[in-house]
Amino acid sequence: SVPGMRGWVERPSKVTLSGWDEMGAEREPRQLVGLAARIAQHELDHLDGILFPKCVPNQDFLVPQASVAARDGWAKDWPSPGSYKTSLGELCDEK
Repeated sequence: SVPGMRGWVERPSKVTLSGWDEMGAEREPRQLVGLAARIAQHELDHLDGILFPKCVPNQDFLVPQASVAARDGWAKDWPSPGSYKTSLGELCDEK
């Protein structure tokens, strides 16, 4: 969403999508879990004009892409418990 910037956004791990197809017929609801649910929420944010920096709890959860490679040196609880050991795009249940 934002070149050169990475961040942590808390999102539900399960979502149900519903809607209509291009002919106006209602689609069966579809449940997504894990990374698929996360991606769907991210993309729906784009449709609403929202970029991920607006979704982070505070500025501490935004980091330059270049610093992500050095996250082994981050404080173990920064920016939140589990962040230093959670790869981008992966999920962490640790709070």
